[in-house]
Amino acid sequence: MKKLGLFGMILLAVLMFSAQKTYSSNHFVDDTIRIKTKNNNEIVIIVNSINNIDQLNSDFDEVMSNLEKVLMQLEEEMDGLDSVITMSVKNVDKNIVVELEGIKESQPKNINFEVNIDSKKKQKNLHFLGTFDFGANNYMENYVFPSDFNAQYTVKPWGSWYIGFGWGLRYYVAKPISFDLAADFSWYNFKYQDKSTRVGMNDDGVYFTKDLVNTKFYKSKTTVPYVNVSFTPMVHFGEKNYGVNRSMFRIGAGVYGGYRLGGYVKYEFATEDGPTIKFKNKNHYYLSSYRYGVKVLFGVSDVNIFATYDLNNLYAKDKGPSLNPIVIGLNYTF
Repeated sequence: MKKLGLFGMILLAVLMFSAQKTYSSNHFVDDTIRIKTKNNNEIVIIVNSINNIDQLNSDFDEVMSNLEKVLMQLEEEMDGLDSVITMSVKNVDKNIVVELEGIKESQPKNINFEVNIDSKKKQKNLHFLGTFDFGANNYMENYVFPSDFNAQYTVKPWGSWYIGFGWGLRYYVAKPISFDLAADFSWYNFKYQDKSTRVGMNDDGVYFTKDLVNTKFYKSKTTVPYVNVSFTPMVHFGEKNYGVNRSMFRIGAGVYGGYRLGGYVKYEFATEDGPTIKFKNKNHYYLSSYRYGVKVLFGVSDVNIFATYDLNNLYAKDKGPSLNPIVIGLNYTF
């Protein structure tokens, strides 16, 4: 058992050493560990090239469990063996393969065996997830930005933020393919490039004018909140992972729909010598009661780059300019 304890420590070192090596290289040449005993005998342990080590480096507990399996088999095979000359350990698919060359009753003896280390833990196909979105929003009119024709409702490309958070389900229908079904709350914040922009409405619809009375302008924006649902098929690829994101990379394309929860305009301004005035007016401003559109994303680890495009107009038909909101930003999935 003392000899077996030594081999146990050696095997643990080999397993952990092999797992560490795979982080720096997907393929490496044979590595040799040489140990000299008190009797000046030499034990040579050869760690063969390992290309599929997923079952070894998933976590420390699993490595220890695998070690216990190998040691139990090793104890049986080494019973009666006088000495060991070499031992080779390698991973083939989901098996640890051990090859021993030893001496028994002054005769050489070779022992070969393998131990299955396939993890019994099954990855879940259904995952609950949380999402957080942050991006820059704008809108297009007839597929061009309003800034191209200097419209009064042109928004700032940097500073008009889109924010969203929600929850959902991810179901893996196959190893690389999943479907996301999610619900979230989101806000469009359209900050106008011209801070003196004013939004008004009458029976004909919404209109945009310029404030000619005050002299200092700090903010002018329209905010529109929604509750949304989305459906996004995705393909996962790259280095294996565990949990919600099974692989390092993913791409997806999907659809979404939302219902408007309100809306308001907000201004901050001042006269030449007067105090800063903050004005906020909650009203419908002929904003569409719903939104629907398409989205695409590309993900690395737990972060996704996403883009959305509303297929419907921001304002009701014939009640405002034909503006289709667009967002580009980052999504965090957890």
